[in-house]
Amino acid sequence: MTRRRRLLWVAGALLLLGTVVAVVHVGRSAWDLQQALTAATEDAAVATTAVAEGDIDGAERAASRLVAEIAPAIPDDPVWSAAEAIPGVGANLSAARRAATAIVRVGEEVAPTMFETARRLTDADAPAAVHALREAAPALSRAAATQDDIARDLAGIDRTALIPRLADGVERVTDAVDDLRTAMDGAAQAAELVPAMLGADGDRRILIVLQNTAELRTGGGITGTFLELRARDGVLSLEAQRDSSDFSPSDKPLGTVPAAEVRALGDGIGRYVQNTSMTADFGVTANLAAAWWQRSGGSAPDVVVSMDPVVLAAILKAVGPVETRSGALDQSNAIDRLLVEPYRTLDQDAQSRYFADAAGAVFAALTERARPLTLVTALAGVVEEGRISIWSRDAEQQAVLAGTAFAGPLARLDAAGPDAFAVYFNDATGGKLTPYLTVGLETRSGVCRADGLREVEVAVDLGNTLAAADASSLPLSVTGGGAYGVKAGNIAPTVTVVTPRGWFAGGVTLDGAPVASVDAQDDGRLSVTQRVELSPGGSDVLTFRFVAGPDVKTDGAEPRLLHTPLLAPVDVRSGRIGCPDA
Repeated sequence: MTRRRRLLWVAGALLLLGTVVAVVHVGRSAWDLQQALTAATEDAAVATTAVAEGDIDGAERAASRLVAEIAPAIPDDPVWSAAEAIPGVGANLSAARRAATAIVRVGEEVAPTMFETARRLTDADAPAAVHALREAAPALSRAAATQDDIARDLAGIDRTALIPRLADGVERVTDAVDDLRTAMDGAAQAAELVPAMLGADGDRRILIVLQNTAELRTGGGITGTFLELRARDGVLSLEAQRDSSDFSPSDKPLGTVPAAEVRALGDGIGRYVQNTSMTADFGVTANLAAAWWQRSGGSAPDVVVSMDPVVLAAILKAVGPVETRSGALDQSNAIDRLLVEPYRTLDQDAQSRYFADAAGAVFAALTERARPLTLVTALAGVVEEGRISIWSRDAEQQAVLAGTAFAGPLARLDAAGPDAFAVYFNDATGGKLTPYLTVGLETRSGVCRADGLREVEVAVDLGNTLAAADASSLPLSVTGGGAYGVKAGNIAPTVTVVTPRGWFAGGVTLDGAPVASVDAQDDGRLSVTQRVELSPGGSDVLTFRFVAGPDVKTDGAEPRLLHTPLLAPVDVRSGRIGCPDA
């Protein structure tokens, strides 16, 4: 064997050996990383549960274990980096490393700030909480920016290039990071907004507008009770209170209402105080509420907050039972006692006084007993359901609120993305029959047309569970008594479906038969409105069909569906659209 051939053989052998060693090294590192990620899953679950239960120390310990398990296993060497460039396998190695790095960054750079802030808020009263949030604001803002950076990196992973098991793992990590991102952004926004809104920089007037969901409106229910709170250094005091019966109708609207909503629902939106939340634009609702309040002699509010009885029940969970003139009110009996019992036994004036008395008692307890962290935990679910909306007269504060879950129905629809539709309900019964209304929702999507344009159907299944005998025995304030053109005991919901921008109407059917509808455009969105009337024991299905415009980009994803907050959870289903026979 010549010297040259021996050198080539040795070089080849060394290259092969180096390749084998590299493969073994990468394989071993990948195995270690997989084992670390698997072991960390349990600690991640423990940390999540501990946070939900308010066990900050337990959550912190679990997060520390999670980082200690994963960080040493993350490869950081030239061999692994080179392997990430290999077609096919490289994408999987890169994704695993980036997912693991995301978890460690959350544990090291984001979680400590959240834990420290939560620890300071635990058992803090309102003034102490306001002070703690103001001090924590810079750190929370930095942590939120880091969380956003982590989320962007995970979003950049091409999951189509991954093996199924790894793709599922990356999906779970991404979902967890996105959930934490929402919480982190919320914490940063709260630290920016809450101290000033609760009077850290001087007194603030907060107008609470309570929606009575026994009679539906787009934002929840008719506007039944107004309460003015004064906030000073985090301490709330109840200054004034009025019921809807204290406000007489106006000859002309008290504010500007979107023309599309006036076309579909009439100008009563701005002329009757009960219709203040009939508009989906909470900025309009807030300005109408402020106008009504000032018209009655109240001062211009700095902040307007809308909520419903389900929110009051959540507050009672945080502060405990309260005593009213009619007995104890707690989380378990609040809905029945506020939205069912009074309308069976009291006249209209007594109903209003009952509701206002209960609301006043709840807010008095809130100002005296609430602990902010407990309250936030109790309200998490109702915030997600869109039951609390907030508007601020301060332009900078309002700009922040506009990007949050508190911005109202229309803003929530915008935030839900280009595939989001909404179903809004406005009751035309003139009574309080919503407790007897059942609602089921379904979206169906697909392509049936020769031009390839996507279609979506929104099916609204409505039922009236009122017994026929009750239609004649219940008070007029419940049944409406036929005074508004609806037979006593019948429920007459007006249903409006709002599309994403760029969609067109494809028709409405009632139980399969075509019916006329009121269609209107506003800011590129289409709204289609149809009213039905349900007799006791009856049911109807309204189906709204829509066609995507040629400029609409639909990636085939199932459409999202938002809706007016109702008394009970709504089952929202999805499926494939039925194409007509050729």
